[in-house]
Amino acid sequence: MKLSGITAILVVMLSSHAQDDVSFGKLQGQIRMFTMMEDNQKPLHDYEATALGGKLLYLTPNWNRLQGAIGIYTTHFIKDNISSQNVEPLASNKNSRYAVGLVDSINYDARSLTNIGEAYVRYQYEKNSITLGQMKLDTPFVNPQDGRMIPTFEQGIWVNSVFSNDWSGQAGYINAFWNRNTPEWKSVEDSLGYGYEMGNSSLETAVAGNYRGNTSSDGLFVANIRYGLSKEFYVDVWDYYLENIFNLSYVDVGYTFPYGPIELSYGAQYIYQHESGDGGNSEDNSITSNTIKAKSYMQEGEKSTTYGVKTAIKYQNSKLTFAYNQTTDDGRFLFPREWGKEPLYTFQKRERSDGSGNCHAWLTTFEHNFSGQGFNGLDMMAGYGEYTKTDPKEWKYNKYGHPSYVQWNIDVFYRFSGTLKGLRAEYLLARKVARGETYQIPGASEYNYIFRKNGITQQNFILNYDF
Repeated sequence: MKLSGITAILVVMLSSHAQDDVSFGKLQGQIRMFTMMEDNQKPLHDYEATALGGKLLYLTPNWNRLQGAIGIYTTHFIKDNISSQNVEPLASNKNSRYAVGLVDSINYDARSLTNIGEAYVRYQYEKNSITLGQMKLDTPFVNPQDGRMIPTFEQGIWVNSVFSNDWSGQAGYINAFWNRNTPEWKSVEDSLGYGYEMGNSSLETAVAGNYRGNTSSDGLFVANIRYGLSKEFYVDVWDYYLENIFNLSYVDVGYTFPYGPIELSYGAQYIYQHESGDGGNSEDNSITSNTIKAKSYMQEGEKSTTYGVKTAIKYQNSKLTFAYNQTTDDGRFLFPREWGKEPLYTFQKRERSDGSGNCHAWLTTFEHNFSGQGFNGLDMMAGYGEYTKTDPKEWKYNKYGHPSYVQWNIDVFYRFSGTLKGLRAEYLLARKVARGETYQIPGASEYNYIFRKNGITQQNFILNYDF
């Protein structure tokens, strides 16, 4: 259903409420300010930007179990050095990877962006609901990934249901996305590569990916079943079928139990993915020496297998977690980073594992809530991870040519109270350093395996005020 159809339904609902003299509904909003600084190793360019924006969401009253919503999202640069001219000549004239996303990663000269992100009708009956329209979903692979100014949104139909005290499920069909830090909605097939790099094909010959605007798909189908509504034990199973391109299955199992004053927890995850149909474009499946086009998102027969385990120990307000992930040499783990961040146990803010195969990752995190020290509302997380990848020129397993690296993050949160209730602050410091081959020769001007990938210290300061 197009936006105009959803809007018409909302107008009818509002008219009914007005005639029945029922409450007009309610407004929700957020004011958001985001400062981001990219400090790259010398002699590469540094980037910085501050953006101001937010959202305004209107929710109609419930009427015969129906409710509608429409939400506008906006962002504006108030200070920045982002432009189509401020590029890095030592790295093929690439631009900022991170700070540009505070407004528009398609147009580096854009100063602002505003659009409708949510416009839906929802029918709810007891613990079941059906949502139709443009919405914000939060699933393991399709999620808001709102580490910029405007999150990712989906258009389609979505069903939630709680079957019993132990069983629940979700399912839906998505036919369009508004990828974060892009200016407009796109069909599922056209959203692939929109606002993001396409990397390299997995073909033996080094060929840049060319699937943006060249894939064919009728949409994304998602299904989920979950056992265990409490945190003590759960099994979460998901399936993502991108018609004509791939199918991805995901299983996550977790178990938590107290041991005196200590809480121990364990987790395991499994991901299996394989190409479906013609991977998005049939031209790649009939390659000759003179017609290598790399228009498919996945090549014929391409697949991947990923495992993960983690264990954690919690004592009072502190938690220590150890995690490991491996993607085998079956192939590269692929999921459009345009649609959300991945749920891998070793994920850290400001980097992804999408595009990597035959790789290993380790992550240790420490979390602490400072209420015991009298600082209510103050939380901190620190993480250190090692990410071992294949050679960045081995396209078969390294889509984005990313060397092995180490990364450490410090993430501090503060929730205000009293007269400032609703205000939240976050400071994120992320540092990435290459540990693998970067093909950098002293004195040479080749930084393509460094710029936008490692050798970077990134600082973020975010203020959110919800009302």
